[in-house]
Amino acid sequence: MKGTLADLASILRLHIVTIAALATLVFGWLLTGSYPWPLALVVALDWLLINLFNRVTDLLEDAANGIQGTALIARRPRAFAAFAWALLASSFAVTHVLWPALTPWRAAVQAIGLGYSYRIVPTPRGWRRFKDLYVLKNGMSAVLFVLTVLAYPLVVAGGPTGALAGWRTAAALAVFFFLFEQTYEILYDLRDLEGDRLAGIPTYPVVHGPEVARRIIDGLLVACAAPLVLAFATGAIGVREALLLAAPPAQLALYRPRYRRGLTSADCKLLTHAGSCLLLAYLVGTRAWLALGLPPNIVLGHPA
Repeated sequence: MKGTLADLASILRLHIVTIAALATLVFGWLLTGSYPWPLALVVALDWLLINLFNRVTDLLEDAANGIQGTALIARRPRAFAAFAWALLASSFAVTHVLWPALTPWRAAVQAIGLGYSYRIVPTPRGWRRFKDLYVLKNGMSAVLFVLTVLAYPLVVAGGPTGALAGWRTAAALAVFFFLFEQTYEILYDLRDLEGDRLAGIPTYPVVHGPEVARRIIDGLLVACAAPLVLAFATGAIGVREALLLAAPPAQLALYRPRYRRGLTSADCKLLTHAGSCLLLAYLVGTRAWLALGLPPNIVLGHPA
């Protein structure tokens, strides 16, 4: 039973589901001034579905990479796929009643997600998957994260409604997260190097080698800080948003020693869980800060 539960947790990629839900709470609070708890559950469900479809269709790559749970899916791939389709359809029926404006956004997210698993993306060379396309393999995954954890709260709230939040704030946070999230994608690609090479998937490690992929990660960790620094300097964000700048150096400190000895599945999950812990610490810390009656934010050129 313990082994089966561990397999299911790996199949559903609960570590990714968790970090997506927590990111929705953080960015939802920053942009709307409230914690979108029900919406975080929707985001968790959307990522569970994206991951489940991907696991069902990636059996060969996952087997080559030794990903836990692959054997369980291989025994009943049609059952897992049927469950995913049924859950997708029923979830749309529920969320459309609650938030009709969210339906086209969820449809776009799931369409992109299906584009990772099935050959439905038109290209000059025929129908492909996003994961078969250089750059788009990682870029579209980052787009999915931006859509779910930032766009969803904005759509439901009708736009930025926080005390400081405006569209400049939303843009700075979106660019930061788009760049930062891709570091996770490349780390997982480093883990999956052998399986992706056998499957002909053009990830950065496959195309350029692990060392160049490592330099791309470091470049993204530097680049993702730029929009937050610029936004803080111009008053588009305050100190509470700028605290997100702690994430890039934490990522660097955690991944580098693991990269040197060779990234494993356990390492990638640990790095994802570490990101979740940072988000949870941010939620708890900012809540405690406000409970003490301290300034809700500090913005350059504005009173506290």
